[in-house]
Formats: sequence, structure tokens, C-alpha cells
Amino acid sequence: MKTLKLLKFLIKIFLLAPAILSTQSLALARSDECQVSSDVEFFDLTAFPVEPYLPSLDENGVPYLKGADLANAEINHYRQQYESAPIVRLSMDRYASLTANSPDAFKNFESRLIVIDPECNELKLFFGNLIGKSVVKYTTYLAMYDAANRLNHQPMRSFIEQRVKLKPKDIGDILTILKSDLAYDPTLVKSTLSDDFLDGLNLKGKKQHAIGGELALLSFAKKGGSASFAGKKIEILFILPQTKRGLTNDEKLLVLLSDGSAHFIPDLDHELARYSLEQLGVPTSVVKVKHIHNGQKYLCQLDEVGHWYSISNGSRVRECNFNQVLMRAIQNGGWVTTFDEDNSPVTFDKIRRIFDEYGSLTVFD
Repeated sequence: MKTLKLLKFLIKIFLLAPAILSTQSLALARSDECQVSSDVEFFDLTAFPVEPYLPSLDENGVPYLKGADLANAEINHYRQQYESAPIVRLSMDRYASLTANSPDAFKNFESRLIVIDPECNELKLFFGNLIGKSVVKYTTYLAMYDAANRLNHQPMRSFIEQRVKLKPKDIGDILTILKSDLAYDPTLVKSTLSDDFLDGLNLKGKKQHAIGGELALLSFAKKGGSASFAGKKIEILFILPQTKRGLTNDEKLLVLLSDGSAHFIPDLDHELARYSLEQLGVPTSVVKVKHIHNGQKYLCQLDEVGHWYSISNGSRVRECNFNQVLMRAIQNGGWVTTFDEDNSPVTFDKIRRIFDEYGSLTVFD
């Protein structure tokens, strides 16, 4: 009997060891604060002595129980058999690797397993399905989603799509996303969104890497993410030129916040960003300017045919270094005269109130 148990133990080690070693390839990082069991503790659980389930049979050798009743009886049998076995805490990447090709690998002893997600949330298994509450950062969600896709692990993917919730982001986090196009894999991010939804927003023809941040914010919003505010809501204003004719240095877009900060963000798709922000409950406005004023004089403006020009040494130059001029102009409250108080009283009042409250803008480039 002892020889048979030892043989079964060695067979399980032989079958499971390659999968355990392969979990490093998932790159599903786990917080150092998460407590998980050792390989030895896991192998001890797989070798725990139990009596096999033998269903009651009729005279023809057919089990009396059928379907769900039979499955429940088997589960209850092994739950009782493993009742005194130690609890094993298994990291999510290890769970994924061991069950990707063998969904029933933990079938008999799943009641003694706790699956630990990358941010230490504890999950249980029921008929091979993950159950529990997993609240994680957006980047963690992407890593989990990527791992499930690469392993073609449908139960894990279903859990991630249906049960994983996202931690809220403050305005600083949101702006960081919009400024970090290259930090996100557009193909991965778009895979979290349906094809019909992407088609509806006409995203297939976009330069994907140029809108990596905007796509990530959209994915965050559609997954149920939310914006958090320490105090009152912060409004975001996108400051755009009325036309781009004659502009130089216009690859960045000025994003003005009602908290007195101004951010120049490169290659920003303001329409896509605005859609995502509104989904998150962040109020936004688009402001188009036809001249730039610093409170004393026009630094750039449109001519009669809608072409930007500036004055240099008393001569008209039919171009405008837009972002450089804009950055210089917004350093003082006189910049508010860039906006037309008569035609755009609401916009004028919003920007006037920002300068009245904060005195000047804090500029981030």
C-alpha cells in the first residue's frame, strides 16, 4: 500500500513539474505581500490519501444518480475526504498554467485550494470555476487578460471579463495614461473591446501606437473603471486652434484643468479622450481659439482667409509656432482675453475663475 502511494506521488510530480516550471513564462507579476504555498505543500496535497468515489449502481451497473446529482455527490465525497488536508494557497499564474490544458486537474481537491490573484485577492474554485471578488489596478487587469488569452484559458478569461473590478483612478493617473501612448500594447488593449464597439468609433484606421493612451483610457472606462476626486469634480478643457493652416509645432495639445494646472500632451486624440472621460464622469469642454493674446497684445491670430500669422519685427509672418506661443501666453491671467467674452461667455467665465482662484497656471510639458 505504501509503495502504491509513493508511486502515485512520484507520477503526479512527474506530470505537474513541467507545468509548474513553465509558469515563469506568464510574467503575471504578483505583489511581494501575497502569501502563497510552496511547491512541496502543493505536492503534499496532491498525494493526500483519499478513498475514490464509487457511485451506487443498479443491477445493470448503471449509477442511480445522473447529471448534476451525480457530479454533486462526487464533489461532496471528495470534500469530506480532503476535509483534514491542509489549505494550499496557489498563485494565479500557477493555477492558470496547471489548468490551461487540464481543466479538471484540481477537480477532487479544489475545496482545499485558494487562488491568489496578483494583488493578493483570495479566490475559490467551484466546479473548476473561479469565484470571489477581485479588485485590481488596470495594468494588472491587462496582464491577467493577456495571460488568459495566451493560454486560451476560457474559465479564467470568463472570470476576468465578468468578475474582475478595477480600482478607481484620480485625475493625475488619468493624465498619466493619456501621456503614455507607448506604455500600452494597442493590440492587447483593443482585444478587451468588442469589434462592433471599435467599428462604431471608427478606430480600425487609426495609428494605433499614437493613441495607445486614449485606447487604454477607453478600455478602462468600458470595463467599469471610475474617476475619483479628492474634493470637488475637476473639469478638463481641451484648447484647440480653430484651424491648423499656418501652424508649426502643433503636435501637442493644451489640456487645461479647473484645478489650475495645464498639460501639453503630444498626439492627443481629443475626441476619443473626451468620450472616455465623459464615460468616467469627468466633465469636459472643447475650446477653439482664433487668436492668442497675453493680455497686452496678440501673439498669433488668424487672417481674413483663415491662416495663422504672427508679427515679427513689425512684419507679418504667415505662420505661428503655436505651442511655444501658447505656453508663453498662459503664464499670466491676461491670457483669458484670448477668449471672446461676448461670443463664448461660459468658456470665458470658466477660465477667468481658474485664474481668479489660483493666480496663475502650473504648466506641465
